[in-house]
Amino acid sequence: MGSTFGHVVVTGPMAVGKSTTAAAVAEELGWPLRDSDADIEALFGVTGGAIATERSVAELHRLEAAVLLGALAAERPSVIAAAASVVDDPLCLDALARRALVVVLDATVDELMARIPTGGHRRTMTRGEVEDLVTRRGASFAAVADVTLDASKPTSELVSAIGDAVRSQRSRGGSPGTT
Repeated sequence: MGSTFGHVVVTGPMAVGKSTTAAAVAEELGWPLRDSDADIEALFGVTGGAIATERSVAELHRLEAAVLLGALAAERPSVIAAAASVVDDPLCLDALARRALVVVLDATVDELMARIPTGGHRRTMTRGEVEDLVTRRGASFAAVADVTLDASKPTSELVSAIGDAVRSQRSRGGSPGTT
């Protein structure tokens, strides 16, 4: 967890609502939005799900890490919807601690399973795979989180809580653009 930040990063398990929440936060703050799903599709012309299927999950995770690191390198503050896999990468964890206020969205496996089919950009996963990832990444999400929020809450409540966290961080001396 960083004491200063230049970005707000919204992360959490696949299908937790990162893109929706990050877009709403970006609009509220008047900051640009970066979304790893959209960035990967713009760069490669295919979804992350297609990359996982056609190349490998490991390749998708490398690209997700690279996209996050590129977004965090920008000096202009932004809101970033970051893939869950970034918490598996030590360089991403270090950059998050140095450059971002990290918001982790949390949901039950049942909620995630209900949401997975709604995103055509997502790779298909079994319940067991989702449970394994949630368990394996839980400690990493907890370690990197400045704020953890229940994703079952309305988006407006999540945006309000994140806005409060940004204001609180600024009042303690962490401000966008500092490292």
